[in-house]
Amino acid sequence: MVKGLELYVNPLPLELEEDVDLAVVIDVLRATSTIVSALAHGAKKVLPVSTISEAFALREREPDLLLAGERGGLKIEGFDLGNSPFEYDEETVSTREIVMTTSNGTTAALKSRRARAIVAASFLNFSSVISLLREFSGKVAIQCAGSGGEFSIEDFLLAGAIVSDFEHCANDACRAAKIVFREAGGSIRSFIEENCGHAKKLSSIGFAEDVAFCARIDMYNVLPVWSENGFVRG
Repeated sequence: MVKGLELYVNPLPLELEEDVDLAVVIDVLRATSTIVSALAHGAKKVLPVSTISEAFALREREPDLLLAGERGGLKIEGFDLGNSPFEYDEETVSTREIVMTTSNGTTAALKSRRARAIVAASFLNFSSVISLLREFSGKVAIQCAGSGGEFSIEDFLLAGAIVSDFEHCANDACRAAKIVFREAGGSIRSFIEENCGHAKKLSSIGFAEDVAFCARIDMYNVLPVWSENGFVRG
């Protein structure tokens, strides 16, 4: 056990208080996976916002901003990018600032703003998150984004993978997440494809490749950290 590390898992995101030392935001399908991909391909910053109108207002003030996000899994009309990590290639996003609003993940990030520090986690940057936690002490809240206000197995699965690297759990949800990860038996992709309702929905609207990609482990050595209202490469 890492001395002084308190791990909490929130199956749905809570409004965090200032006593949380670190928030780990998870939206496997797909916001945090996409944020990781964007920063890995050279994006300068990803700024989560709550609403579509807020995103458009920001671009009115700063025309060089890219607008990104989805509603119902699909790209928002008038936006530059949707929420597929495949859209965030180097040619498109390098050196750019991106304003993002999604159905679930950006809400989880914004609910975490009172924490002393925030990072974004996905399977794509799993080891980067683990490396941070191995050197960390304090209260850590793992914020699962869920889907439409409902529990998401894929987010809970990643939470379980993270906390399984450590002995201590501070709440029952943390212990339950470890059990779910053990049940997956190491086959992350097949477990998600077979058991996760949001994965099935995305596949049904043409994003099966996104689901498979977001289940890949350690594609990138990137840790998105919160700085001045957005995620930058740490």
